[in-house]
Amino acid sequence: MRRTIGILVGVLGAGALFAGCGASADSAAPSGDYRSDAGTATDTGSFYDTGTPPPVDTGPPPEKEVESSYRSPVATGRTVWIANPKSGRVAFVDATTLDAKVVEAGNGPTFMAAVPGGDDVALVLNVLSDDATMFRRTDVGMDVKTFKTHHAANAWGVSGDGHWAIAWTDVKAVTTPYGKTVGFQDLTVIDLSAKGGPPIILAVGYRPVSVGFTKDGKRAFAVTQDGVSIIDLFAPGGPLVVKNVPISDDPLADPGTRDVSVTPDGAYALIRRDGDAAVTIVSLETEVRTKVTLSGPVTDLDLVEDGSKAIAVVREKAEVFVLPIPGIATKPTEFASVTITGETVGSVSIAGGGASAVLYTNAVAAERFTVLRLDTTPLSYRVQKLYAPVLGVFPTGDAQAAVVLHDKTAPKAGAFSLVPISTGLPAKIVGTDAPLTAVALAKAGDRAILTERDDAKAIYGAYLARFPSLSVDRFPLASPPIAAGVVEGSRRAWIAQQHTEGRITFIDLEKGEARTLTGFELSARVVDGSKP
Repeated sequence: MRRTIGILVGVLGAGALFAGCGASADSAAPSGDYRSDAGTATDTGSFYDTGTPPPVDTGPPPEKEVESSYRSPVATGRTVWIANPKSGRVAFVDATTLDAKVVEAGNGPTFMAAVPGGDDVALVLNVLSDDATMFRRTDVGMDVKTFKTHHAANAWGVSGDGHWAIAWTDVKAVTTPYGKTVGFQDLTVIDLSAKGGPPIILAVGYRPVSVGFTKDGKRAFAVTQDGVSIIDLFAPGGPLVVKNVPISDDPLADPGTRDVSVTPDGAYALIRRDGDAAVTIVSLETEVRTKVTLSGPVTDLDLVEDGSKAIAVVREKAEVFVLPIPGIATKPTEFASVTITGETVGSVSIAGGGASAVLYTNAVAAERFTVLRLDTTPLSYRVQKLYAPVLGVFPTGDAQAAVVLHDKTAPKAGAFSLVPISTGLPAKIVGTDAPLTAVALAKAGDRAILTERDDAKAIYGAYLARFPSLSVDRFPLASPPIAAGVVEGSRRAWIAQQHTEGRITFIDLEKGEARTLTGFELSARVVDGSKP
């Protein structure tokens, strides 16, 4: 798996919102004191539990994955949900009217998730009472329901139809010490339907790293150090783990060096390992493993949205391979490839729809990226010139453009570029006065919101970028931004900020007007711009 770097620490994912209501980032950690049998912190989350050192890389450093550091905020329909672990309440703000109200949750509401399906429904994990609360906003008020969960849950998986939710423990988010005897193997399966029964706690493999659902909503899966645990959601008697599919011929292989992706239909898992030239395709139905050997160590592997193909990158040869799914599972030598002549490419970011992909590297300073067309035979590409080294790339949902983040480039503290990838027009670079901390894109692909934060200099701001015009407006913020996103139903971007009373700024995506709401649990007040 590409290493996620420690840059942009202001983006803390779903839990970041809670700091904006008076809690520190640390307060979002799950409760409990996990220690080794000896009572000392011998394992702080590394998967190198066997004592075997990681493989030596004599070439450039690994690619750095920064895209996953930017997570979608909790917004449903036209509502933004903000939890306060200290008060035990959740504030919900109508992004159209800016009307803010609060509702009681459990003890220590911290980790939130939106529930798909068109309604305003959200979930929150209450870390001090080991339960979860579901909020369903209606025309006449708020329906609230509580579910018991396992201890130390800190992450959510929610099915695309909104029928099922799984609370689980992501070891990467655990900040308290723990040892090898703590496997974080419990997960809680919750039926969110009106006729749903009580939650069911199941045990999966050792230390899950991701949880997901098949597209048809009939099964769920957990990727763990032991393989892929398969959950039959409609088993007689309720959800049940029905099997574990090994993803390696060697059960003692180091799991910390692998990157596992599962196709949307839940049929196949694809595995990339650091320093390995092979990609392994595993049928989750038959458990048959197929090895696809490429030209060198694979530095990145990503699936297109519909799961019909995977893109593998071999940095040392500047080669890109397109693996057809499911065909590659039975014909491991039949795939398309292309060499990006004269370029260094180690990472891939696939644009919406899967017709094109952006290839780049952040292991070395490269002021360009490559746009690869996936819908042509043979594969075709072009190189896009930029004006600062690439850190991360975020294609828009319509695959027409991309937002590119750059490393610090003097004299500015940060920078980003807006790139029309479908037309080949020049990129527009914008320098920032503080490091960038969040990126959010509208689903339509016509707007992006970025935030900047420098606590030492008290510089806080948000940028509204428009496509295809590439125009950019900056909005000063009165307090540190901690998360940003777009409320699609109201066509407004929002920026949650760190403030003792709670503060959120909304930006109209059409008019470019900013409004700030302060004091969710007091007499909330709305002001123009970003005044305190």
